[in-house]
Amino acid sequence: MYSSSEFPDIHLTPAPLWELVDFKRYATMAIQYSRGCPFDCEFCNITSLLGHRPRVKAAEQIVRELEGVYRLGWRGNIFFVDDNLIGNKKHLKNELLPALIQWRKDKVGLRFSTEVSINLADDNELMKLMYEAGFDTVFIGVETPDEDSLTECNKKQNQGRDLIGDIKRIQRSGMQVQGGFIIGFDSDTPSIFQRQIDFIQKSGIVTAMVGLLQAPIGTRLYERLKKEGRLLGIMSGDNVDGTTNIIPRMNLDVLHKGYQTVINTLYAPKNYYARVKTFLREFKAPKIRVAMDFEYILAFLRSVIRLGILDKERIYYWKLFFWTLLRRPKLFPLAITFAIYGYHFRQICSLRIS
Repeated sequence: MYSSSEFPDIHLTPAPLWELVDFKRYATMAIQYSRGCPFDCEFCNITSLLGHRPRVKAAEQIVRELEGVYRLGWRGNIFFVDDNLIGNKKHLKNELLPALIQWRKDKVGLRFSTEVSINLADDNELMKLMYEAGFDTVFIGVETPDEDSLTECNKKQNQGRDLIGDIKRIQRSGMQVQGGFIIGFDSDTPSIFQRQIDFIQKSGIVTAMVGLLQAPIGTRLYERLKKEGRLLGIMSGDNVDGTTNIIPRMNLDVLHKGYQTVINTLYAPKNYYARVKTFLREFKAPKIRVAMDFEYILAFLRSVIRLGILDKERIYYWKLFFWTLLRRPKLFPLAITFAIYGYHFRQICSLRIS
């Protein structure tokens, strides 16, 4: 073991050896632009691991990494694995995003996704630049619509906001919002289950990752609950497996049953497909040129057979199919993709809840 009081200089990070990767085995590639987050949520261990002051790579480093993966034939999704891409807005807006916009002018494919904080919605210029650079999906830790719970976990960046309005503003800018949600704060009452369902349905967040509150080692939450004698060991590491390593204020049986209700309700076909349509009404179609290949065509045909013919919920599939063709034809491939995701989510939910 070795330790240091300083963080590594990520300007010295070498480009990955993409030649060693078998691209056929992956759905997305991952690169990292920054480390650290300026916020201090009680349950999050990012700042204890990587610090409060975001450190960033030079724009030239990122372009070099992208050029390497593109040269080898990758045209799929690139996930910027930063815990908060917009932690250093100045460098992002003045250096990285202009460089990405310039670099992708003659490129096909390479959709970008990442993680950001909700205050992205406050900056129209930043949203426009991210859209122009090729970002079409952002994951945001929304956590809860309950103000008391946001105060409890020190999620200051989410407090006092019209969260649904912020989410729709980001969607209208051309970026899908995927959301993280937490149930089981000390402030939560049994009303939180329906409130989470209502919020997620209204927001149009299709991919909603809902989990019970857990306390990672190194967080202020872990230390607080340790002093209170409310820890049940080490967390599972799975945010959505329905487990928790804390003794909640709410009755544990009530918490588990309520959590199951939330998951079953959100991913029931009727509610899931309704959420997809809510999102598609708001979303600005991306302008990234996508290279269609045989795999996409094959996936579409499989969806018609599996979801449109064999699946017992096929009525929802066909309603979305024709609604999108008539109302938002440019988003038809995305609608079919969501239908396929929904089938996958239902399988996962049935395994987790059973």
